Amino acid sequence: MKKTGLFALLTAGAVMLSSAGCGTNKAAKKASGDVAIEVGDHKITMADASVFIQSYMGYYDFDTAKKTALEGIEDVFEREALAKKMNIELTDEDKDNIIMQKASLATRGGQTLSEYKKYLESAGSSIDFIKDYATASVYANKLQEKMAGEDEDITATTTEMGEVLKSDYYRAKHILITEPSEGEDAAADPESEVVTEEDGKTGEELANLVLEKAKKGENFDEMIKKYNTDPGMAQNPDGYVFTDGAMVPEFEACVKELQPGEFGIAKTSYGYHVIQRLPLDGTETDFVTWVEDNKSDLVYKVLCKKNGIEVKRNQAVIDAYTENELVTPEPVQ
Repeated sequence: MKKTGLFALLTAGAVMLSSAGCGTNKAAKKASGDVAIEVGDHKITMADASVFIQSYMGYYDFDTAKKTALEGIEDVFEREALAKKMNIELTDEDKDNIIMQKASLATRGGQTLSEYKKYLESAGSSIDFIKDYATASVYANKLQEKMAGEDEDITATTTEMGEVLKSDYYRAKHILITEPSEGEDAAADPESEVVTEEDGKTGEELANLVLEKAKKGENFDEMIKKYNTDPGMAQNPDGYVFTDGAMVPEFEACVKELQPGEFGIAKTSYGYHVIQRLPLDGTETDFVTWVEDNKSDLVYKVLCKKNGIEVKRNQAVIDAYTENELVTPEPVQ
């Protein structure tokens, strides 16, 4: 249910594009030239993103490939923007590295640079975008190195991190309920003659029953133990902490509609989620540990806000982009 973690795709493009030289042709519409993402001076179209999406298709379904590719693109260009605000400069060695990265991405699949440019053009993108991405990746790596060191510019107060938590993060527990297997009751022992209130219910009916119990004050943690089918909750007993785009949309929408302490229900491709939104000022051991473990991400968020770094998404353009618009590279002979 949880999507790719925060900043996990820093150098994803270098991996994804390595497979760009293989595949089979299929009928496809012209890739969209509408701007999907804006970061600083960069305007990235779905045509640009399609090159990354295509390379993920061997590993994920289309929707997951699209989300993963966009998250990686956003992250790299956002980090470049912050690196420039932090006055990070490129050396001659860095500039040579950009040239090498671009050449490597273009030829690793076995095609020539000319063939790769032709593919990019057919997809509605260009080699200039690949150069921009390679440049952003170098800046992102240099920023990562700067943040990993002891630099007085890379700081944030407890108050600033707390404000970022409240403005950019959400925290929630949930009970994931899936449909019972055909011919089976939702929670019954087939050899038992005892009929329970859960027997024979569909996933939706059971989820509504659990929601009703939660609203009446039944212990939610105990119900998680009894009904939940999401193994991730065992590793996150004090709830998931996430930002926009980190969870599936229906789950996020439900959490945002709730106040801390309230319960709601959402249906996703995983099943039915009975959700409790939690406050972000909790003192539970695991939550405090999460804050400490993710301190660098919170500091990064603070620095982005201080420096006016913002990622703008045109969600309508992103949602409208379909698998039929992908252009698959010609196979290398």
